[in-house]
Formats: sequence, C-alpha cells, structure tokens
Amino acid sequence: MPTIQHVIEGGWSTENGPKAPTLVRGEQLVGVPWLLRAENLVYTRDGWIQKMPGASNVNGTATGATDTVGGIVDYWRSGTGGSPAQQRTLYAGTAIYTESSGTLTSRITGLVADQRPWFEVMNDLLVMAFSGTDVPRSSDQTTFQNLAGSPPNFAFHVNHKTRMFAAGVATNQSRLYYSIVDNPENWTGAGSGSIDVYPDDGDVITGLASHQNELVIFKGPNRGRIVRMTGSTPSDFTLVPQFRGIGSVNQQSIITAGGDLVFWDNLAIHSLAATERFGDYAPSFLSDPIASYFTSELNHSRFAFVWGINYQAKGYALWTVSRAGASTNDAILLWDYRFTPARFALWPAYAVASLAMVLDTSSEPTPWAGSYTGRVRRMNRAARNIADTAYSADMLWPYLAYGNASDEKTIQHGRVSVAPKGDTTFTLGWQRDGATQQTQSVNQGGVSTLGASSDQFTLDNATSGVLGGGRFIGRHVPQMEGTFQELQIQMTQGSLDVDFEPHGFELDVSGAGLARAPLAG
Repeated sequence: MPTIQHVIEGGWSTENGPKAPTLVRGEQLVGVPWLLRAENLVYTRDGWIQKMPGASNVNGTATGATDTVGGIVDYWRSGTGGSPAQQRTLYAGTAIYTESSGTLTSRITGLVADQRPWFEVMNDLLVMAFSGTDVPRSSDQTTFQNLAGSPPNFAFHVNHKTRMFAAGVATNQSRLYYSIVDNPENWTGAGSGSIDVYPDDGDVITGLASHQNELVIFKGPNRGRIVRMTGSTPSDFTLVPQFRGIGSVNQQSIITAGGDLVFWDNLAIHSLAATERFGDYAPSFLSDPIASYFTSELNHSRFAFVWGINYQAKGYALWTVSRAGASTNDAILLWDYRFTPARFALWPAYAVASLAMVLDTSSEPTPWAGSYTGRVRRMNRAARNIADTAYSADMLWPYLAYGNASDEKTIQHGRVSVAPKGDTTFTLGWQRDGATQQTQSVNQGGVSTLGASSDQFTLDNATSGVLGGGRFIGRHVPQMEGTFQELQIQMTQGSLDVDFEPHGFELDVSGAGLARAPLAG
C-alpha cells in the first residue's frame, strides 16, 4: 500500500479540464499540475498556499457612506531641509483628502465623483488629473490649487526626460501634450507643445509609460496600438510604430515588474517584452492560464476601471477587477511572478476601486486599497479579516486517477502537513468520482511540548502563536476512506481571524498503480 505524497506544480487555471494526468515525480510523489480554484490565497515558495492576509481601515471615519475612494498616492517631497516629507493623498467622493494617523483632512472639494485619477510628481510638485473631466490640480503639501500654466484638461500624465507628458483630453483624445523642460506648470511657453498620435485609427491614447529611455504610448480600447516616442527635445521627437492589435485599456492597469511593462487590453494581460518577441501570439499572453476566465467571466465594459500595483516585496502584482454582471470592482486578481510559469489566484473577498503602494509604518511598503464606502483599507495585515469581516480561502484540485482511471483504488488514510495556527481547524474535502463530496475538520494546532529533550516550545490555544520547532506538523484526516477511480481534493478555511497554511498532503491508497518517472524540472 503506497503512501503517496503530493506537490503543487501550478496555479489557478481555467484552460485545463477537471481531470489532470497523474504526474509521478519520484518514489510515490505525485504532482498536482494546476488548480481548479484558488480563492483568497497566496502562494508559498514551496508551491503550497496560505490564506491571504487581511485588511484594516486606515481612516476611523468614512468620507461618506457611498463615497468611492478612486485613487491613493504616497506623495514624498524632498524639499530643502534634507529630510523628505511624506503626505498620503487620496481622492474620495468629490474631494481630495490628506491622511495622517487615520485622520483625513479635506483639501479640495467640488470635483466630479467616480473618476479615474492619476498622480505624478515632478520638481517636488504633485500633479493630479481626473479623467479629463476636472481641471488638473497640484499640491506642494501645503497649497492645493488648479495646476498653473494653462494646462489642457488631461486625464493622465507621466514624467519623462524632465518634461511632463499628458493625454486624455476629451476633445483631442489622440493628442499627446508636453510641458516645457523642468516645469510641469508651464504648458504654453517655448519648448511646450503637442503631437497627434495616429488620430484616425479608431482608437484613443489610453496610457503612457516612461520606459528604457523612451516614451511608450498605448492606444485603445478597440483595436489597440503601441507606439514608441524617441528623442529628447521637440526637434527630434519621433513616433515609432511598434504593434497594431495590442494596446491598453487604461493608464491605471500599467505596472512595471522586473524591468518590463505589464498592461491590460481587451484580449489579455500582456508583457511588453513578450509582445516585442511574439506579437499577438496568444500563448505568450501572461493571462494564458486563465484565458477563458479573462474573456468570458470579467466585465469588459469596466476594464477602464482596472487598477494595478506591483507588490515587489512579495513578488506578485494585484489588479482590481469587475466580474461579469458587476457594476463595481468586486474582486482582485493576483499574478505571482516568482514562479515559472507565473501563477494566478482570485481574491473575491475584496471589493475595491483603487490600489496603491504606500511606505507605511516602520517604512514597510504596504498595499492600500480604496473602498466604495469612504474607507481606505491597509492590506497585508496578519489578522485574517477584512475590516472585521471573515473570508474563505479555497483550494480545489483537479481529479487525479493515481494510475489507470479504470482501476478501483481504496483510500486507507489521509494526512495533511500544516504550519500550526493555534487551536483551530480547516476543512478537507474529498470527492470520489461522481459521489457526494465528503468532508472532515482537521485540527491545525501545535503540539504542546516543553523541555530540552524535545528541543521545541509550542503554544497551542486559540489566541497564541507558535514558537520554535512547532512551525510544521502533520495531521491525520479522521475517517478519510472509500473506494474510487478518480479523486478530487479540496481544502478550505473560512473562520474569522483564522489563518491556514498547508505544506503537504499524503494519501495511503491500495490499488494505486504509480509508475516511476523522472523528477519535475
């Protein structure tokens, strides 16, 4: 009777069927090639999963019960005193606020609500734009005002080669504007100007990025186009067409990761480097593992409201998304680029309009999220709740046959290895062929041991953590038994303030016909 161990070899995929081949990776070692469901979780470096971190409210009082926090920026001003000053600024409802120790101060009022803001700093000045509807504003952390210099009503902008470049003006949506050198408050003086970027191609400028000494101009949202602008002065600015058929849906979806630009269009999530190499060859799209979900299960009419960040310290990116039928962003899509290929997961517990990376307490880079209820959420919290609300981590495997699918096998025992999380449980489910799923609660507490002979000291109760050698323990699954031809495993944990972190699963099965195969590469 072999004891079969498992290793998770892939992330969430919607492009593979409900059954996977039995990938034998060594002596009784089976690979799980993909996951059918990966919700509200993150991946650990050994390939397994952990319940995603929670989030707490930043501001003690909401700006308004139905206010959309549509944008957040961590604004640092160098100044002349030798000590940079931080001011966290956000757009909520119809106003601009600054935040300090959880208290918001109103700075600008009377804006149009529910716009898509963009922020950029140049010469210590924060320049704010609002979808081309409102006049751009500026802040030096003391004075908040209309941006000086008679700027156009642009929707987004980027600091590139000591000029501010901008686009998204409602009356000239394929026109690129630029300020004079070293001054984002002068848009009419000598050295300022504009360039029309393929104005009759059926698309508009949707995004800008300063990348590798060039300005990358994205057009969309219909057919899509990518154009590079080379040169450093108006006399040598040159538009170099790169691709037709791929563009971007908006400025907010574009992130930088690993020296590459990653962006969304209506087809997929793209890498600029991969696009340069392979063009519109679908398997090169970053979102290829979830291609059908991307095209069919997301609300494409709201792609203009996708907002992304690169959480570099954790090795993954996050994007807010609206699922089919939703009128607001009702989930976050995770893309973990530490793995090859990268792994996706879905966080349906989050309903947020915007994301930002903020240098938070203890100088820790932390993602912040803007809600639809006038609150800013501080993410990456150890407590597993979102503003005191519980959520469920859910990992579902494809069916595995453990040999010939026509042969019957019998489960004798199951065992899960976990990082102890106090006197709590998670649920393990197993479905044998078409039978009703069976479940058991599995304890994930540590083992109370003291003394030099054990060389560990473990606390085991509902509120305490785990110290020393109690970081990993195996738990048998009670009454896990039954006959099957193909078997599906699910692990879930949905209790308030309870973490969940499995690192292995073993199955004692009689009748399994595993053939020896090379280890995975």
